[in-house]
Amino acid sequence: MSDVSMTRVRLTSPGGPEVLVAETAPWPAPGPGQVLIRAEAAGVAFHDIATRRGLSPGALPEVLGFDVVGHVLELGPQVTGFAVGDRVGALVGTGGYATHVLAPTTQVVPMPDGLDAAVLDALLLNYLTAWQMFHHVAKPRPGQSVLVLGAAGGVGSALTQIARAAGVEVYGTSSPARRERVKSLGATWVADPTALPAPVAATFDPVGGPSLAVSRRATSREGVVISYGFSFTADAGYSKAGALARTLAAIARAKLTPGPRLAVHTVLNMVRKDPAAFRADMTALIDLLADGSIAPEVTTLPLAEAAEAHRRLENREVQGKLVLIP
Repeated sequence: MSDVSMTRVRLTSPGGPEVLVAETAPWPAPGPGQVLIRAEAAGVAFHDIATRRGLSPGALPEVLGFDVVGHVLELGPQVTGFAVGDRVGALVGTGGYATHVLAPTTQVVPMPDGLDAAVLDALLLNYLTAWQMFHHVAKPRPGQSVLVLGAAGGVGSALTQIARAAGVEVYGTSSPARRERVKSLGATWVADPTALPAPVAATFDPVGGPSLAVSRRATSREGVVISYGFSFTADAGYSKAGALARTLAAIARAKLTPGPRLAVHTVLNMVRKDPAAFRADMTALIDLLADGSIAPEVTTLPLAEAAEAHRRLENREVQGKLVLIP
């Protein structure tokens, strides 16, 4: 460990936003195959909220934060392809709520200078997740239609823009208050999946649980439902075991009953499986950003206000991506 201090937001215990506490700590030293990043931006995601509440599988991490953008500060042993000072983005899974973040180089991608760090961070998780699900899993053809649940949110808005850029019609759900936001993205707003005029080629579902059965009924038998979250547990009062049991039971039912295919998507699994595809996907997204085909909406807060960021995200007060700025 270095004797130079950094700021991080520690998760002290499972609970509400108040369990997130800003503190100082020594810089971590990068190990073999790792880089130390001085962060410019750190994303906040619903995955972080579920983990903070103690609902995600696995042990409770010390520091939350799935995605960061910044500059390489130190190289660990056996690192090639990166140099001190390079601007990069990283999908770390945990550890992002800090001024200094360790990342394995297989999960690090070059980022261009001259663009807003918060916007680039939105590409790194929300838009990458959407791109992977749309182009690598669903693969709808131009002229087909898809359904995006939560189309005003971070991944939902990204999906809508990516689908429209590919010539695919989009139906999107949201609360009535966000109806105009969904329409402004180029989607046709629907109150819920039962309001579709016809089955769609693919449905993107971040809710999980009982929502999967509804999404499958809205999707053609030859289509696919992509599950990429379990927000149904957010306000249900389930224990970790209860939330996991209900999630797995809904997935099992969907896989065992006739109808459209179910795919469960995890962005980090795909990145770890194919780092080269990760870099190619990010290059494609940066090109779309440059030509105006996508336009991430971001809201920023100081790193020390991570608890407030969680409160806003839980209360659905944020459109697009919420980013912490060290």
